[in-house]
Amino acid sequence: MPVKSVALLGAAVHTRDVKPGQDYDWYVKAGDMQLFDKIEEIYRIALRDVEGDVPKLAVLIDGHRIGFLISDLPSPRLDHGNRVIHDTLYLEFETQSQKTVLHAAAVLLLCSKKIYPIYEQQFAHYAETLFDNSQTTQLILETIKLPIVDKQPNFRLPPLKPEKLALFSDLENQNRSARYLIHFERRNNSCFSFVSTGRVSLDRCQQIAEKSDECVLLTLSSDVPSEVNLKKGRFSSFRDLIQFKSLTL
Repeated sequence: MPVKSVALLGAAVHTRDVKPGQDYDWYVKAGDMQLFDKIEEIYRIALRDVEGDVPKLAVLIDGHRIGFLISDLPSPRLDHGNRVIHDTLYLEFETQSQKTVLHAAAVLLLCSKKIYPIYEQQFAHYAETLFDNSQTTQLILETIKLPIVDKQPNFRLPPLKPEKLALFSDLENQNRSARYLIHFERRNNSCFSFVSTGRVSLDRCQQIAEKSDECVLLTLSSDVPSEVNLKKGRFSSFRDLIQFKSLTL
């Protein structure tokens, strides 16, 4: 599996300790993180405690930084109830690493369910390394290896237009989103976010859209039949569209 080393500016880990009473929290915050508060809010709204067997990740591009978060990583640790502890890893880079980071997100969307756990283990290893050194605010990792695309998306599928979109997270839309990330071109220093998550309502997707100039969100919500435009002034949900149609009949 091809990888590329990228210089890391900051990192954070959301996990829990094995001791009773030590609940989930951000136990690690190290290095220089300008986007942490924004990515933490995205995590809280759209990724924390979410069900669904899909990649759970987020990308945020804002200013001269790009943040990459991957959630629900099974760690080798068990809590006091003998349950697997799951990590969430956040990494922050300069925007000069934008292409590599977006390619990493695309790899996770394109890979098979058989291969995905291998990538989970790699990211969980970084998270556990940081957690083992959680007493320091210094960043112990100067670089991190990110997977790069070796499998091209399906170019026969219709491309995504740069909008504020919520998509149902099936294989087709995961493929379209991967293609969009691989060929993403930022416009006018805009704030862009991408989220792949499980059963998150359209209302929560709208909350994310309101915080970005452009965004693409993959969700397993039944509110999203296939594709919904979240742009302000358009129909904010599928239910609104149905209600509008019923009034005009």
